[in-house]
Amino acid sequence: MPGGLTDKAHAILVLNVGSSSLSFKLYHHSYEFVGGKCHRVGVKGTASSFVEFHHGEARVRQELDLPDHMAAARHVLDYLADNRYSFEIVGHRFADGGGYFERGVVVDACTRSMLDRCAVLAPLHNVAALQMIDLVAERLPGTVQFVAFDSAFHCDLPDVATTYALPRTLAHTYRKHGFHGLSYSDVLEKASWYLGETRFTAVALHLGTGGSSACAIRDGGSIDTSMGYSPLQGLVMNTRCGDVDPGIIIDLVRQGYSSDDLTRLLHRESGLLGLSGGMSSDIRDLSVAMAEDHRARLAFDLYVYRVRQYIGAYAAVLNGIDVIIFTDDVGLRVPEVRSAVCEGMDYLGIRLDEERNRSADPGRIEPLHLEESHIRILAVPNDEERAIYAEGMRLLSEPA
Repeated sequence: MPGGLTDKAHAILVLNVGSSSLSFKLYHHSYEFVGGKCHRVGVKGTASSFVEFHHGEARVRQELDLPDHMAAARHVLDYLADNRYSFEIVGHRFADGGGYFERGVVVDACTRSMLDRCAVLAPLHNVAALQMIDLVAERLPGTVQFVAFDSAFHCDLPDVATTYALPRTLAHTYRKHGFHGLSYSDVLEKASWYLGETRFTAVALHLGTGGSSACAIRDGGSIDTSMGYSPLQGLVMNTRCGDVDPGIIIDLVRQGYSSDDLTRLLHRESGLLGLSGGMSSDIRDLSVAMAEDHRARLAFDLYVYRVRQYIGAYAAVLNGIDVIIFTDDVGLRVPEVRSAVCEGMDYLGIRLDEERNRSADPGRIEPLHLEESHIRILAVPNDEERAIYAEGMRLLSEPA
């Protein structure tokens, strides 16, 4: 695979931390020069971890142990160095700005201290992103680094959507932030282009191999979203619990669970992994196993059930849906999930074309609805790295 990118001043590396993945792209004058993805990072399942690199038509796949995001990041940086790819700017995805940030920031002493405060809000993402910032600073001193926030897309949510029914002093502090905003802004722009419309209501479903969420959108703006103060709220995820009765947490505290115990339990040991009895945290594994294993069946069914609940709730909030958008790895690459989500939703006017669904290309925008469907159903590829790159170009073009 060719290397030798030496025009460092015009090269920006983007590192995108997912719950169980690390994607990277190196842009040169807005052109994606090289990219790749570390898959199944820290995942316990039936398949191995692996890394894919691509440059033009060339593809390289390596199977290797990726126990955590730092191992993945070191492998990516080693690969770039070995192939003589050079850069002086690195952008990172930060899941939650904690209410401190409504837009991206360049990392400096001041902003770094504020980013530290946000780490605990999204421990699967923010902690890893901070570690990568430190790793880049250590290995490539003098590199300019910036951060783009998922939560920024939701900064204009109405108070009724962001407020929890707590005493006012607490309700002011603990508010819904929302996540996956880089993905939502990207697919919304693409869907608007595809439909030739900008004014419509939509439920966008970011279904990933780590985190998943739903977003109610009206005329290009976020009206509500399933993740809340932290990325624990909402849909059933790979290792995160989603919606759970707070009384359960109170009882676990009575039993002696510490905050660290609860963080591990709710972020890393619940969701599909917990429901399947430790079989796998990947919905693709469970969809294969569920015919013969009741634990896999329950995990799959509850995952789908929760998505359907949010579609129904957001149909009420929006007073009707014009479009449903599926995106991210599961949303784009697991037709069984899309089929199960749309099954029996005729009352809302959702009619999936099963043939289109089975043959959909995950690399392009695909219409999935029957002609008589009142609601249009689209699969739209997302490019969070491009959104991070665009944020970096905006930040770096502004006066200091």
